[in-house]
Amino acid sequence: MVSTDGIRIDKREGEAMMTIGELANLAGTTVRSVRYYHSNGLLEEPQRQPNGYRMYRAVDLARLSRIRRLRDLGIPVAKIAELLDGDAHDTRSALDKELAAKAEQIAVQRAHIESLRRNADPELPDAFSEVLAQYVVAGAPTAWIDNERELLILALTVSGGDPEVCDSLLSAHRRALAEPNREQAIELITRMYALTEAPADADTIAALAIQFCDFTERVLPEQAAPEGPSPTRLVAVLREHQADRRTPTQERFAKAVAAELAARQSRP
Repeated sequence: MVSTDGIRIDKREGEAMMTIGELANLAGTTVRSVRYYHSNGLLEEPQRQPNGYRMYRAVDLARLSRIRRLRDLGIPVAKIAELLDGDAHDTRSALDKELAAKAEQIAVQRAHIESLRRNADPELPDAFSEVLAQYVVAGAPTAWIDNERELLILALTVSGGDPEVCDSLLSAHRRALAEPNREQAIELITRMYALTEAPADADTIAALAIQFCDFTERVLPEQAAPEGPSPTRLVAVLREHQADRRTPTQERFAKAVAAELAARQSRP
């Protein structure tokens, strides 16, 4: 097997073979994103070779490149499989409709961002305003953004703008907004806020709590860690703010999350 420009040529098979790192590099994406596309079925995962490595072919690179280009256009992951595997003409028509809807959504989001800029609170530094703007662009519910803005102002006020608190808050939001976490984060936020509009059955709440805890443990592990015996003043204030604004269904969800995290923490 020889290598040229990051592609290995198997002389026996005559195929261009790549490791996952080489595949990701050539497609202009990351290994983490490739694995994410494996997990949701967008990209087939090859069998391991005798040496223990998974080797990818040119067809995998072509599909991954198409996935990345569609993601660059802002197409949700849930729609990409349909676009990739459909008829070429139908795919172009569907893509045009998707982008038209996206353009309309972006126009609404830009108007909201402009409103945020005009009405920015002097207590909210630019870095936090930028984070909220990213949530707007990603499609987070307006009510959640407004609530999160209040939480940030409270956190900065109670902490006196402590640099460690600022860094911790910004880090958490940036990780949630980073790919490939962003889409799942917005989906969870949207579903949690939908609990304000209508009651949900116990199974729906339990399933959402499990998904929320899975995401938290993976992306925001510090928020899933056990709390100390006495919460800090900052934690107590933020917790009170959240409790005051929850609907009965959201309160049930909060208790389900607490119970799920406690159960996980008690496991050996």
